[in-house]
Amino acid sequence: MTRRASTLGAILAALALLFLAAGCSQTPGSSSAPTTKTTPTTRATTTTTAGPAGSWSKAISIAPNTNLSVVTCAAPASCIMGSASGQTYRLFLDKVSALGPAIPSPSPQGVAYISCGVSNFCAAAPNLNQVAFLDGSSWGPPATISAAQGITAINCTGPTFCITIDGEGNSFAYDGTGWSGNLGAWGAANQISCVSPSFCIAAEGGPSVFNGSTWTQPGNIDSQGQLNSVSCASTTFCVIVDSNGDVLTWNGATFSAPASIATEPPLNGTDASGMTSVSCPTTTLCRAVDSLGRVFGWNGSTWSAGTLIDNGHALTSISCPSVSYCVAVDRAGNAFVST
Repeated sequence: MTRRASTLGAILAALALLFLAAGCSQTPGSSSAPTTKTTPTTRATTTTTAGPAGSWSKAISIAPNTNLSVVTCAAPASCIMGSASGQTYRLFLDKVSALGPAIPSPSPQGVAYISCGVSNFCAAAPNLNQVAFLDGSSWGPPATISAAQGITAINCTGPTFCITIDGEGNSFAYDGTGWSGNLGAWGAANQISCVSPSFCIAAEGGPSVFNGSTWTQPGNIDSQGQLNSVSCASTTFCVIVDSNGDVLTWNGATFSAPASIATEPPLNGTDASGMTSVSCPTTTLCRAVDSLGRVFGWNGSTWSAGTLIDNGHALTSISCPSVSYCVAVDRAGNAFVST
């Protein structure tokens, strides 16, 4: 069987599970009122860009002239995206659905405010102290975490575990029924990546590790740039990317020194963000994106040079639920798919 055929088969199998799960599941506080508006989207049938970091489709218009700041894919061909103004969208196969705001609120406090642990469970925390769950079709009524003060990041492994960090260094965990008291963090997180309820890493001023009950004090390991994104494939392999075009790798005990993978400096002005996002579905495959519209690939031993897939726009976020499927989004309202 060819790789293309096996990939297609894997995606079709995943879709069958998605339809089954969406039809029989419901999350706490979900709403039965439909808010989804679906419109067809043209997706390139052939890729236009190929390189060491994979083959990528043409731009898929999600929300024209909209700054898409986050994408999270729980399974191939099923992704949720959020904008810098708090609007959310679904990309399912070739269809784009506008889901509306997760919570009627001002602009999100942080970029990593949506996380999908499994295909029929997503959480969004764009508000100062509120979190809403997506049941597969619509956002439910938000829950209020009264002690939270400007949630900046959230990550979920599934319906029974999510964790947040706010701008004042407070952290709260969800266990499937409610939110815990303050677990104590050390600052606002740009992103959190969890392998399980007993292991997470947050990209803050320095990386911070969660052991199931407390967060470690962030270490000052990167004097070159701001830590922008983190992704963990296991408790012994995580990657952080920074605003200087560097990656830092976790081996289960410590992080490596920053290593440059971007050959050009980050853009100036509003696009000054260098490496913006990373996603590692396994220890031998990662994809990272930057503010120049490039994708970089990790093969288990080395990082590739950047492949330009979005000329003229900054890529802001990437999510790879498997080794054969990734989605990246940009500041112009576009998505790019790699299969």
